[in-house]
Amino acid sequence: MATVTTVDVTGNTGSSTMPVNANDVYNMVETIVNQNIRGAKSTNQLDDAFYYYDCEDKNGAVIEEAIIEMANAQAVSPTPTFAPNDPVVNVKYFNNWEHVKYPTTVRRSDIRKILIGASNTGVEGVAGEIIDSLTQGEGHDAFIKGRNMLLSANVPDFSSIIGGVPLSMDGVLYAMREMYDAVRADNDYLTGTAYISAVPDADIRIAVPRPLLNLIDVTKLANVFNLDKVAMMGKLVPVDTNDLVSTDDLYTERYKIVAYDRKAFGHGRRLYEYTQDVIGETLFTNHYLHVEDCWFYNDLFKACSLDCASIAGGTLATMIGSPTEYTITKSLTHCSGSNPATKIASGLSYTNTITAASGYTLTGATVSVTMGGSDITATAYADGKVTIPNVTGNVVVSVTAASA
Repeated sequence: MATVTTVDVTGNTGSSTMPVNANDVYNMVETIVNQNIRGAKSTNQLDDAFYYYDCEDKNGAVIEEAIIEMANAQAVSPTPTFAPNDPVVNVKYFNNWEHVKYPTTVRRSDIRKILIGASNTGVEGVAGEIIDSLTQGEGHDAFIKGRNMLLSANVPDFSSIIGGVPLSMDGVLYAMREMYDAVRADNDYLTGTAYISAVPDADIRIAVPRPLLNLIDVTKLANVFNLDKVAMMGKLVPVDTNDLVSTDDLYTERYKIVAYDRKAFGHGRRLYEYTQDVIGETLFTNHYLHVEDCWFYNDLFKACSLDCASIAGGTLATMIGSPTEYTITKSLTHCSGSNPATKIASGLSYTNTITAASGYTLTGATVSVTMGGSDITATAYADGKVTIPNVTGNVVVSVTAASA
């Protein structure tokens, strides 16, 4: 009989193999008492952040956007020229489509083999989770593509407009309001081609990375915009950037705010189709989700960005970090202490109960307690116990017990 390597009892981190002992392997004594099979889920939080172009079942492959500029005033001439005054039209075209597929396979006969009688998930339930992985994968990729488009787009840098970057979190709130007003107002400096335009409030979005949003007082932010918190959150587009690491190209953009006309960022789709192949001979089905999308920044429409990494990093440094540690030095003669610690973090409390050795007493003992070089014996020592509620410096405890 073959030797079987098994895991009998899992630790608190679990095991990737079925926990059985040799007796279970050969006699099938131990069985699963509860079984759950689930699929990983993804949430695309940027569904409403961009202007969506529904191109499914439509002819053609190019998205066209055109803007007719405002007419300019001219002096009235007493002599009519009858010359045409054609409007100025700015046009952009996009056809950067990408066709991808998401494949997976369902083997119902194999699913039946792994399911137990008391399973919380039936065969079709497991099959459904497997097939759902297609849309979950697509949703995750859509979020990444949209997020990366927002952070990498070459939009006007608002720091050159307001004269710098925020130096405080209140400065961030002020800058966000200024960015919003700049997108909304009549001006010509937030588009690629300079032309005067304004944006309705309903079309303005402010994309804020979540690590930065977590540092912002949303009540203050709502007050700056003269909105309640619910209405304010409707304007914001929280953008997850916590997954970005130092080796990622967009890592330096993880605290960038982008205020924009929703039409400045486009998401086009001309294919979203599910298909399957039934392989009867080997009892499995192949499932596919085909998607053809394009993502683009359209500089005919207003947008601006502001990097808040400096103030975000500075604020975090005052909130999170390694605590300051202080030393604890003890000089105990004819006595011992209950606390063996030699170091303590700033702000923590410190206690140490002193016990006299045989033949000695703490009555009449010589006691000295200092912290940061200052004598605190009067407040820190009483009845054989050293108590410091808030450690703010190096601690030195000296006790010499007296003869009984």
